[in-house]
Amino acid sequence: MPSPAILTEQLTRTVGAKTIVDRVNLSVSAGVIFGLLGPMGAGKTTLIRLLLGLIEPAYGAAWVLGYNVRTNAHSIRARTGVVLQSPGLYENLTAFENLDLFGRIWHLPALERNERIRALLRHHGLWERRNERVADWSPGMKHKLAILRALMHRPKLLMLDEPTGGLDAVDRELLRADLTSLARQEGVTVLIATHDPTEAALCDEIAIMHRGRIVAAGTPDAIARMPVARRRVVIAGRGFTPELVELVQSRQDVTHAAIDEQNRLVIEVSGQAACAAVVNLLVESGADVDSVMRCDDNLAAVYRAFVEDGHEARPVAR
Repeated sequence: MPSPAILTEQLTRTVGAKTIVDRVNLSVSAGVIFGLLGPMGAGKTTLIRLLLGLIEPAYGAAWVLGYNVRTNAHSIRARTGVVLQSPGLYENLTAFENLDLFGRIWHLPALERNERIRALLRHHGLWERRNERVADWSPGMKHKLAILRALMHRPKLLMLDEPTGGLDAVDRELLRADLTSLARQEGVTVLIATHDPTEAALCDEIAIMHRGRIVAAGTPDAIARMPVARRRVVIAGRGFTPELVELVQSRQDVTHAAIDEQNRLVIEVSGQAACAAVVNLLVESGADVDSVMRCDDNLAAVYRAFVEDGHEARPVAR
């Protein structure tokens, strides 16, 4: 069996009395798209910095591409493309000059460097703007160029922090297709840190991180089946009186009930049969129900259950 691209054992980072990354155990297979899903402040960026050897762990161990983060951080970074919260670009240089500079840093020969720059810029629709100063670009354009910068040296591991932030819908789809191609055709391992469950659902494997801990890990489908989530449901119809809304709210399997601005009943329920039971209650109480619509996909609901409801960590889901 191939060695994992990323392996951590009880990896911990503290700052003073505060624990930022708390006993993280991860195993990321080579050649997959792995999503690290968590809210802002969950510790995702700190974990990435630990994996790159940019900061020291207080406790535990980690290996990336077979290299120990404590003793071989340079070898890890030489084989990894990274885009963190800052684009890491030289704004007084043009787009072409930025990529050329990073190609030189990675010691790419001139011919290979120029071909690589041309291919990346053309593929992402930036070739015609190659001679523009980056300082004059929008944040979304800078973000796109930063991803191309990370790809210049054909890394075996790509780490992206909020990769679709600032990109429009077309660029988001292009990036997703490119990441899938890198993983499937070139065997590149891709780690995406995101707060968006929709983004994470497109990954092969994910881990939900909250308050420095991994609270769930596995495939998106396996995590979505975890029986921890509230479901948000919108019910359209007539006759949703304040008394009826209060009656619905009084049920143990309903955590929230309210009328929205379109006079629809919005509820949050727990349990597989709760939604049907509420609809039956509405009809029996004299209300007319026209439609029932779930607003959450299951992964989003499970994510919210861990992050908002404070469910305890669960075993890895496969």
